[in-house]
Amino acid sequence: MKKVILIAFYFNQVNEIASKRLRALAKYLPQFGWEPIVIVPDLGFIPKENDDLNCRIIYTEYEDMFGHFSNKFKKSKSVDSKDSNDSKNSKDSKDSKDPVEFNDEKLKDSTSFSNPIVSKAISMAGEVFAYPDGMKYWHESALKEASKIMDDEEIDAIISSSWPITCHTIAKDLKEKHDIPWIADLRDLWNLNPYVSHTFIREYFEKRLELKTFENADALTTTTDLAAETLSTLHPSSKIVPILSGYDNDDFKFLEELVSKRDDFSTELSEKLKFIYAGSLYGGKRDPNYLFEAIRQLEDENKLDSSKISIEFYGDSTGLEEIANRYGLLDIVHIGGKIAHEEVLKKQLNSDVLLLISWDDEKEKMFIPG
Repeated sequence: MKKVILIAFYFNQVNEIASKRLRALAKYLPQFGWEPIVIVPDLGFIPKENDDLNCRIIYTEYEDMFGHFSNKFKKSKSVDSKDSNDSKNSKDSKDSKDPVEFNDEKLKDSTSFSNPIVSKAISMAGEVFAYPDGMKYWHESALKEASKIMDDEEIDAIISSSWPITCHTIAKDLKEKHDIPWIADLRDLWNLNPYVSHTFIREYFEKRLELKTFENADALTTTTDLAAETLSTLHPSSKIVPILSGYDNDDFKFLEELVSKRDDFSTELSEKLKFIYAGSLYGGKRDPNYLFEAIRQLEDENKLDSSKISIEFYGDSTGLEEIANRYGLLDIVHIGGKIAHEEVLKKQLNSDVLLLISWDDEKEKMFIPG
């Protein structure tokens, strides 16, 4: 059986939609004569779902961007503290200052700062330091482990899948060193992704990086025909193949068992019509305003009793509460946050209407929501 290295950052994050395509690759490649060796970051957990996969998973050291800089800060602070230890000890306790606390979690989310100037500053810093992405410090350890395997074994191909882009920069270096076929899979486009925007300076360097990264790739794959067509405008001489993300019946077998047992599932009609949306709203680009406005208008015209409706949102719901409040619909909108993928499927099964909220933009046509 031939062997393929799969660079897959989100492979173990089973609650992220990105993991579905990656895990399906690892699951079904052996049926076509390929043994996948999956390179993943060690994020401190191993999902139970890995027990069902017939593949090798290589865990590598991982340090994210914020951890990288916070560690530098702490080391610097430790040195300063050591150098001034004698003078500090000689002071009265009332003159001593409490140590500075470095809050990693707060830095990870610029929206946690109420000051818009601070939030903007963090966003601008990200344009510089998170280039090409915040996972770039995984590159060294992943490249080291993958190279070790490729030195010791006969590896026949490389597959990298983004996001993050760092997966492709790792694969590029492996390709240059070992000169074997490399497929770069773009679940979302890189520079041509309409959901991502940068400063013009960042865009200039990012576009150059994309062209340089993929110049030796043997094939580029993406998820729809339109995405492939769009990608070809930047890479006209590359082989580009659209591969739609598929449906795996195995992912839903547990639901069939629930229905048969009537366990944690009800087929009885509810007093309320239940709507469910699961997924990201992408910072408001996928906009529920149209839905809320229609409900508000129908109720104002006495054509609808909103108390008979329940709308549940699961996943990223930034700004949703504010929008619901604007239309006076907080009583019927329930924000569930992020929950396990299996739990989302259970809730969808027990709902009346599944919502698909899209971005009202021509560019949205290239996407098929997961």
